[in-house]
Amino acid sequence: MSALPDTSLTDRVAFVTGAARGMGATHALTLASRGADVLIADLDSAELDATAKQIREDTGRRVDTTVLDVTTPDAGEQVRDRAEQVFGRLDIVVHNAGIMHDWKGIVETPVEKLQPYLDVNVAGPYAITRTLLPLLQASPAGRVIFISSQWGQLPDGHSYGYMVSKAAQLGLMKALAKELIPHKILVNAIAPGAVLTRMVPDDVYEAELAAVPLGRIADPAEISATVAFLASDSAAFITGQTLAVNGGALIPSS
Repeated sequence: MSALPDTSLTDRVAFVTGAARGMGATHALTLASRGADVLIADLDSAELDATAKQIREDTGRRVDTTVLDVTTPDAGEQVRDRAEQVFGRLDIVVHNAGIMHDWKGIVETPVEKLQPYLDVNVAGPYAITRTLLPLLQASPAGRVIFISSQWGQLPDGHSYGYMVSKAAQLGLMKALAKELIPHKILVNAIAPGAVLTRMVPDDVYEAELAAVPLGRIADPAEISATVAFLASDSAAFITGQTLAVNGGALIPSS
């Protein structure tokens, strides 16, 4: 009987977007606690520095920061150059940066309102991944992980920009997984349901809680544990998949 694969991330370097707070900060902390060094990015430099300080104190791992807008044309080059200068390598990319819902239907959503969501959730990750490919190809364990949403799997007719872009993100994930598999770069997505972060208003939490069979909202650490799993050797035979972490919210009704 074969031994179970190692779940540690020692000697690997991870890059996480949207990592100043919330789920992104928890993802970075979790990856570092498993042994990875981390490069974290966000628009908020003050919170980014505070998160980096906490990760260093809690884990003792190397942490570097870069203030980053994932939608800018040179975002990928900025990350690539920083990773090469500070760590000399990159193994794991976690596309976590997000944009607030607007909770409006099609009548209230002109087409130009879709573009910011597509820029952050699809075009930005696409361009960054494309630029980072040489580093990922050089890694013995290249990983790309998208933090998508259950609303990308089953839209419910509101917040069109968010839901359409998250569905497109899942399509991007599958296309990348298929193209990059000859390079042994594994590409997957996580589709959380409602998670305790600042992005969701209290009244929306109440409505979503009623739709979760397990009867509670997810803690960010539960999503981060899935990120760490996909980044590890335990997931070395998984690619092109979306792992739903939603408390059973999308189980079909009988």
